[in-house]
Amino acid sequence: MKARDTAIIPLLPTADHTGKEGLFILATGALVSSATATLPLGVITEGFPTTGKDSVALPNFGGTVKVKLAATPGTVVAGSYLVLDGTTLGAVKLDPATGARIQVARAIEAGVANELIEAYLVDPAVLS
Repeated sequence: MKARDTAIIPLLPTADHTGKEGLFILATGALVSSATATLPLGVITEGFPTTGKDSVALPNFGGTVKVKLAATPGTVVAGSYLVLDGTTLGAVKLDPATGARIQVARAIEAGVANELIEAYLVDPAVLS
């Protein structure tokens, strides 16, 4: 039985997520707090206070979404793979291609610090 036409789900946030669009979230409703410890469920497409529910795009969404770049994202260009950033909770940065990291998206456009850019989600992958 089909439950949804699109891979965007409602999720109760653990804190006020107003203005948190583009940040990655855990299945618990909390923003990602570690770049290497826990796989995110998806990315917030519409954030709400704890009295509502966030809209969260899952990796199999099938379209593109806006993701938030970290304060120091590296040189992100179209085609860049993006990984979770450990200092800007829930944001992403350029995949450094080394070390422990979780790859979550691929950029469709270039971007700079703290910017929302268009990307498509990939199944979260733990890399080292």
